[in-house]
Amino acid sequence: MKDEVAERLLARLMGWEVEELKARAPQLQTLATLKYDEYGQYRPGAKFAENLCIWLRQFQSGTEREIALRFVEEELLFISDRELGHIIELAYPDLVEQIIGEEVAVRLGIPSWRVAQVRESVEFAVARRRSLFLGLSDGARLDRFRRSAPHLSHEQIAQEYEISDHLISRMVDDLSAALEKLGAETSPTFERIWLIDDFAGSGQTLLRLDPDDSTKFKGKLVKFSDRLQGLVTNELIEPAPAVFVLLYVATDQALTHVRDMLGAAGLGTWQLHVVYEIPQDSQVDHSSDIAALCHGYYDSSTEDSHKGSTPLGYGDCALPLVLAHNTPNNSICLLWAETGLEPPGQNRRALFPRYERHHRDRP
Repeated sequence: MKDEVAERLLARLMGWEVEELKARAPQLQTLATLKYDEYGQYRPGAKFAENLCIWLRQFQSGTEREIALRFVEEELLFISDRELGHIIELAYPDLVEQIIGEEVAVRLGIPSWRVAQVRESVEFAVARRRSLFLGLSDGARLDRFRRSAPHLSHEQIAQEYEISDHLISRMVDDLSAALEKLGAETSPTFERIWLIDDFAGSGQTLLRLDPDDSTKFKGKLVKFSDRLQGLVTNELIEPAPAVFVLLYVATDQALTHVRDMLGAAGLGTWQLHVVYEIPQDSQVDHSSDIAALCHGYYDSSTEDSHKGSTPLGYGDCALPLVLAHNTPNNSICLLWAETGLEPPGQNRRALFPRYERHHRDRP
């Protein structure tokens, strides 16, 4: 759809006179050009402007459309691919190297602020090489992470946290050769593990209580904890490694939840770090007009066994957030929930349609 046509349709939907169209349309077009048009789940050739018009048209009154549009103009958080790339590029130098450096400074008995002395030491090179980086999902973008960390070897990074026996053997051999080259007389095993993921909204996917047994826990971190002993047995990892969970983006709610759950699950020594934290006050107010619209236009046909009822997003996170590659289901349903015409669907249209990892049509 041409931008001029989209603007005329938007003006008709909103009941705008020429002056209001001139005042508000340019900002929306600028945001679309800089960010929204790059959304990865739009169909080929589609743009934000036409999707905005289709989305607004489903609301029954001008007042509701104004509430929805004001939300887009004033509250929507959109992390572009470029911005996420910048966050990823900060993860290694701003978090990983600093944490390793502080640990090595203690070993050397020198102040951590003597950065050059620490990072030029053999001890630092050894500690860095004995760090293993594992992706918790394809969102970890370890290709981009690796390019931001030129001192890391490809053989200490794996996309999946469930490492195959073949890869384990190769990693051990390469680590042994690297340590020998550094002149380090130490075990060719990894002493610290970094578990990396792109986003946590509620933290439930990482770690949660088992709904069928309150004495047990579920989630990615539990799966890795169960796998950890096997990696120790295969002599890839030290018997008591330091484990770090590294998230590129996370909400305050998710961080609080995961830290509480780590202690309860007996993983209290594991550390949780985030590059960019979304503050609590970014959440949509549960008593706001846009929240009322979420409940009023909620389509229960989107529910499944994984996420349940989500008018304000999974876990009631009420996020106004869109990531360039996909919209989290922790965000309010009006942003991502799209349903069909066939019963029980109510033909709800999403501003940023979400690709669902679990879907009834993909059993």
